[in-house]
Amino acid sequence: MSALRILVFLGSTREGRHGENVAKYVVNVLKNKKHNVELIDPLTLGSDGHVYQPLQFRRDLNEAPEWMLETNSKIKNANALIIVTPEYNCALPPALTSMMDQFPPASYKHRPCAIVCYSMGPFGGIRAASFARPFLSELGLVSVPKVCVVPEVQGKFNDEGQCLDDRVKANMEKLVDEIQWYGSAISNKIKADGVPS
Repeated sequence: MSALRILVFLGSTREGRHGENVAKYVVNVLKNKKHNVELIDPLTLGSDGHVYQPLQFRRDLNEAPEWMLETNSKIKNANALIIVTPEYNCALPPALTSMMDQFPPASYKHRPCAIVCYSMGPFGGIRAASFARPFLSELGLVSVPKVCVVPEVQGKFNDEGQCLDDRVKANMEKLVDEIQWYGSAISNKIKADGVPS
């Protein structure tokens, strides 16, 4: 399988966030499979992930910050995305939606997306995943069926991005197999026939 360009979106900005180590693990798994991977972290973007003026609503794109233009280009050139999201109040965290909403749906359109969700409780953020599907769909992304759910996330990852839980490792392998399949299939279809108008 050819290497894919995959973006991993981290959906948390909280101090002491567990998602940073979860995202590192996702990145490591993908890199071990020889994919070109980049982490999109709201804390390293120019606006800390907050929407002030989405790119598509700016009157003059020449006045848009360079980080917005660069990130938008990365989204448009990606073959697939993976969302790493916690569950906040039984829903998606505002950092994730705010960060992704800064870029036009046309940039995301016709790309597969996988969901990795986590929480400190026993449900592993599955309610956030259920909110993520319609949100991602409205951006034009195609969410793959497999979800990697991480309940009681504390202690399951170390600071180097290694997973210490065999069940999570097995589920992550299944999710990566699926996003690779969808990423390759859709990319090949786009190359052959373009996208619907």
